Amino acid sequence: MSAARRHKKKTPKQAADRLSLHWPKLILLLGTGLAATAWGWSEGKAVLTPWPQLAGGMVGLIAAALLLARRLPPAEQRLGLGLLAVGAILSQLGTIGSRYLLFFGVAGGMGAMFWPEEYAFLLLLPLAAWAAPALGGGPALVALVSGLTMVALAKRARRGRDLMLAGLGTGLAGGMAAAAVASQAGPVGAAFLAGPASALLIWAFLPPVERWVDRTSPLSLVELLNPAHPLLERLRNQAPGTYYHSRDVAALAEAAARAVRADPLLAAVGGLYHDIGKLLRPHFFAENQTGTNPHDELAPSMSKVVLDSHVKEGLELGRRYGLRADVLKFVATHHGTTVMRYFSNQGAAQGLSEDEFRYDAPLPDTKETAIVMLADSVEAYARGAERNDLAELVERVIEDRRKDGQLDRSPLTLGDLARIRRAFLEVLQGMAHRRAADYPPPG
Repeated sequence: MSAARRHKKKTPKQAADRLSLHWPKLILLLGTGLAATAWGWSEGKAVLTPWPQLAGGMVGLIAAALLLARRLPPAEQRLGLGLLAVGAILSQLGTIGSRYLLFFGVAGGMGAMFWPEEYAFLLLLPLAAWAAPALGGGPALVALVSGLTMVALAKRARRGRDLMLAGLGTGLAGGMAAAAVASQAGPVGAAFLAGPASALLIWAFLPPVERWVDRTSPLSLVELLNPAHPLLERLRNQAPGTYYHSRDVAALAEAAARAVRADPLLAAVGGLYHDIGKLLRPHFFAENQTGTNPHDELAPSMSKVVLDSHVKEGLELGRRYGLRADVLKFVATHHGTTVMRYFSNQGAAQGLSEDEFRYDAPLPDTKETAIVMLADSVEAYARGAERNDLAELVERVIEDRRKDGQLDRSPLTLGDLARIRRAFLEVLQGMAHRRAADYPPPG
């Protein structure tokens, strides 16, 4: 949280890990360069590439890819090199039809599904560095324009229809670029066709890529927001109090994520699914109780075990329903190591320490997971609070989590926390609105 921690210098080992490519990745890169450059097409036949083009394509691809790897976090290098391989090999196959039928859009658009735009844009540079000497400057320029357009449009896609429209827009951009560098109709048509074809390939390969990287694309995140999702239907039917609590947490988290330029879609989904572990014992949680409390029959230490278990059980349940690691992280971290205050107060009368009533879970380490932790606490405390008390309540809850160390691993700054407080308060005041006293009664 402190400025010193955020700007702490990397150790030599951390810097080396960030800059290095391990042998399997380097072999993949070399193999991709050879597969995409060593052969070409002439009069319908595969022919070996002349050595100047071969050398230029290999050097361009590998040098630019190594520079890209310096910018990517180590965890993203595997996906980045995989997308480079797919983009280069598909583009080489596309040259069977035309040198302008290149598929930079597949690599860039798929990257945009999982990365910030800047990383997806950078992914296109090694492909362009390969294509310019191997296929010619004109095709490389047209493919680069197409790829950049696909990244910009696919990043905003939230449904399959949006992705198809992104492919159409990419085709139009590629066709216009081809018209500027080539006078024949063939290159223009090939460059246009590459756009919709790239969108279809992204749509077809998105599910296996999600499984491979264990992450959720925006298109799949939108599907998880559907109230008809089987897990949400179970939550609504078997633990209705938890369902409506989670729905409000999602609204708070989405607003706060927008305020600090985090991912509002991921935060909303995380808020909606964070408490799925309560499905196994819904009546042990206050929001689902209707007059009887099973904790009245348990020792405080046993109640702690029951509450703590909903995190682990939520992870297991989420995996069974196909949730990816980026969504399951909200399940794992939404309590961190906070104290179960109600049972801690009961345990204190028995001589038990506060630390014996802490959740045993990891701390949130992203903006989105930290926001959901805060939203979960704020929503729970705000239920039943007076509208005039909300500002003080939000301030107190966030400050308590900060002082307790629950945000120590998150990238949220003090300025972010101020913006989150304002966003929470605005949403809570909307939830707590009341009709005018003289509003006419029904009938």
